[in-house]
Amino acid sequence: MNHLEQQRAEEMSATGKPATKVESKGKEPPDNPIDFAPLIQENADIYAWLYIPGADINTPLLQSTTDDLFYLDHDKDGKYDPYGTAFSQMANARDFSDPVTVIYGHVNGGVFHNLHNFEDADFFNESGEFYIYTPGHILTYKIVSAYQYDDRHILNSFNFADPAVRQDYFNSVCNPDALLKNVRDGVTLDADSKIVQLSTCMLDSSQGNSRYIVSGVLTSDQETK
Repeated sequence: MNHLEQQRAEEMSATGKPATKVESKGKEPPDNPIDFAPLIQENADIYAWLYIPGADINTPLLQSTTDDLFYLDHDKDGKYDPYGTAFSQMANARDFSDPVTVIYGHVNGGVFHNLHNFEDADFFNESGEFYIYTPGHILTYKIVSAYQYDDRHILNSFNFADPAVRQDYFNSVCNPDALLKNVRDGVTLDADSKIVQLSTCMLDSSQGNSRYIVSGVLTSDQETK
């Protein structure tokens, strides 16, 4: 763990709420680990970067402005690739300000294959957070749970503008109704929490109606240069 990660870990809330806005009082803000300028010049759909320590997931995040499924079968350069890349859809803001942000990626041969490492309880317990870098920010997420879920479109299935619906959904994230699951002890979510859900297919192709979801709650927002 580098010094930035150590600092963020110390600043994280024990419960996962609320997110802490980290300002460099009297100090110059740290450098952003990602130089976004050349990436955005290459492809303006690149808007963030996901890093999951220990899982070998270190990848740009993309969002098409015209086709929600474009990056299901295109790479970060916009070229056809059956394995696609990690992406969100237009229903989600690019600044991760929504109560629920869903990021998709393929499993076999795809960027999210190693999400299934979280099926192992020891790996889950040892891997407590992931990071999302955006221009000017480092966002830290405490991993709440990892579990099998059905294949419904989450953002289309729940009215997250309704605090009651949002809270019910957050309760299900903390206590998923699934046989295949790992859950972080001592983490609670309230209606003001902001979560990111990393969604991929199951390893077993016969479970095509299921998804595997790793959920994290925003605990720190570090401003950068």
